[in-house]
Amino acid sequence: MRREKKDFQVDLTFTGRDFSYWRPIGIGVAIACIIFIIATMTTNVAAKLLPMSDEYLQVMIPVAPDGGEPLGLTSLRHDINEKTISVTGSVINRSNETMDGIIAVVEMQDTTGRFPQTQAIPLMPQTLPPQATGTFMAMATLQENPGGYIVKFRFADGPFIPHKDERGPAISITPQPIPK
Repeated sequence: MRREKKDFQVDLTFTGRDFSYWRPIGIGVAIACIIFIIATMTTNVAAKLLPMSDEYLQVMIPVAPDGGEPLGLTSLRHDINEKTISVTGSVINRSNETMDGIIAVVEMQDTTGRFPQTQAIPLMPQTLPPQATGTFMAMATLQENPGGYIVKFRFADGPFIPHKDERGPAISITPQPIPK
């Protein structure tokens, strides 16, 4: 026995139509989106879609008024105590633009060269106005005696920034014979 509906019902244009074709379309679109996400993470599809090339990133680097490097390395010191090395330094913003989020990348190497340690240290202060100085300090205990280190600068999530060595000449004392 079939029960009749006694509820109020409005008949519209789509009343009684079968919408079963929407589900396969939705499933197909979802699968296509998942494939696109996986393709952007595992292949170079994202590189072709996004403008993140080396030329694009170079726009982030300001130019000094003399056309040279935007950063100048003004001091660099190291202290070695057994297998521990400490590197400190300062840089000056040579450009006419404020630079934010500069990171000093210090790669410290031991005498064997097999176990380098790289540290990325934000400059203090993090915002460098024109002609302002920022400092950095890195310390690491290596597996062998320290053999050397390399200092570079880059933007956070950006390209490396060229720098100019503006340290003064090293002070040296030369013994002079005393006249008799």
